[in-house]
This record gives sequence, structure tokens and C-alpha cells, in this order.
Amino acid sequence: MNFKIDVLCKAFPGKSTIGALGWSNVALIRMKDRNILFDTGSQGIRPNLLKALEELSMKPDQIDSVFLSHLHFDHCGNASLFRNARFIISEAEWKYATTEEDVFTTEESVKYLSDREKIIISRDGDEIYPGVKAIFTPGHTPGGMSLVLEADNETWIIAGDAVKNRIELLKGEVDMSLDNEQSRQSILRIKNIADRVLPGHDCWMKIKDNKIIPQEKVQVDITLPGGIQGGEDGVFKLAVENRPLF
Repeated sequence: MNFKIDVLCKAFPGKSTIGALGWSNVALIRMKDRNILFDTGSQGIRPNLLKALEELSMKPDQIDSVFLSHLHFDHCGNASLFRNARFIISEAEWKYATTEEDVFTTEESVKYLSDREKIIISRDGDEIYPGVKAIFTPGHTPGGMSLVLEADNETWIIAGDAVKNRIELLKGEVDMSLDNEQSRQSILRIKNIADRVLPGHDCWMKIKDNKIIPQEKVQVDITLPGGIQGGEDGVFKLAVENRPLF
């Protein structure tokens, strides 16, 4: 394997009655001569993201490239941290974000990216770096992209919100998509290619013998202010069962 992937900020596959959680994966791909960040997460995770980089003895200025799967707030909200990076965005996504209204796209991020150095991807399957390809996986947004890496005779795909969670990966039925049919086709494509998939809002999944096998436990702890009763000693543990799906 000529790269190492660390999920710096881990996602959770859930929705809230009071608004979008925005807890998505942020992944760091470290290669011999470059550091690539996949998405930047929402602004709410900024302290966690900086701490995760620090634990790897890295600073934001050491990120060479930021691959943005799409331009929703929970995937590009921390773009301004990475001042030395080139931002990799699909042509269709950039056009959509700069010409159409989307409640999940933030003007602040688009304005910042307008002035930054960008690699605009216009061809499906373009090799960004040796062994690293961008594929178009539209549906959730018109210009969604996923990242494909080859490792130890396996194909790994970091999917962004082309596949948000394990159920979408299993069934091909999506929630919150601008084009459900495009989303189904994108998920089918990913399943036909990948041995391992990192959804936008779930843990790594291994695909084997038509099974979707979660590779780790997914849990979020919600801590209440001291003195408020609820959960276990003021902590609610939200956990997802770690079992194969088929």
C-alpha cells in the first residue's frame, strides 16, 4: 500500500428533528510526497479536526490538496483552514454551487473557494495523483465526486454523500437527493467497483459476497450540562449495531 488513510473526524448516520446534524467523515490520505484531505467537515467540528491533525504531528498548512466531494456545509465548512492547499472540485459541482440556490450550500465557503487555487475536474475517471482517481457520482448534488484508491489488490472508495450510509449502500435507495435515479446509478457503480467504501456519514464498509460488513463501531456521546438528568449520568450514547447486512 502506497498510502495511509486516517479518518480524522468520524461521521454518524442519523437525522435530528431540530436540524441537520452535519456529522460527516473527514479523511486524510498520506502518500510519500503529499497529503490529501477528503472533505473538511462542518465548522462545528473545527476543534476536533485541528486536534486530530495535531495528534498526527501535522498542521493545516501541510495539506497539499483538499478533495471536495461536493459543496454542502458539512463537507466544505472548514476549507479556510487549509491556506496552502489546492482544492479539487468537479466542474459540474462548481457551476451548480455558483449559479443555483441550495439550502445546504454556504455562500461563505463558495466565496472563499472563489479566490483559491482550484483543480477543476471535467472528465470522469481523471487520475489526480498516481493511483488516485476521481469519479463522478452525481445524484445527491449534480457534481458529486468520489475518490478511488487501489491498495493491496483492493479498490477503496471514499464516497462522500454519493453513499451516505450502509443502508443506502445496501439498497441503493437514498434520502436527500436531487436526482434519485442518478443516486441509484452512482451507488451501483460504487458497489461494482469497490471492495471497501467509506460513506459520507458512516464508517468503513467492506463489500464481500453481496454483504455489507461494517468495519468498526459507530457511536456518538451526547453530554448534558451538569445537573440536568437524562441518559446515563447525563450522557446519552448513540450507537449503531455493528453487524453485516445482506
